[in-house]
Amino acid sequence: MLRMMLGLGLCLALAACGRNTGPTGPDESNVKTQEPLIIPATNALPAPTPGGTNPADMPPRAAPVRQIGLRPPSA
Repeated sequence: MLRMMLGLGLCLALAACGRNTGPTGPDESNVKTQEPLIIPATNALPAPTPGGTNPADMPPRAAPVRQIGLRPPSA
């Protein structure tokens, strides 16, 4: 009887070490890095331009290059 209980306990312990179907962590292709803040030399802000872009945003073609670990070409 004791051997049967130990055997059953061992089987249950091994079954608990099986495949985990839950999330395994963050997907590295969905992680977006943020650019560091740009601190200007003065407190004067540039005049906004209609339809202009944010100077802190990365160019769209540089994002995939940076994602694979290379340095994006400077514009």
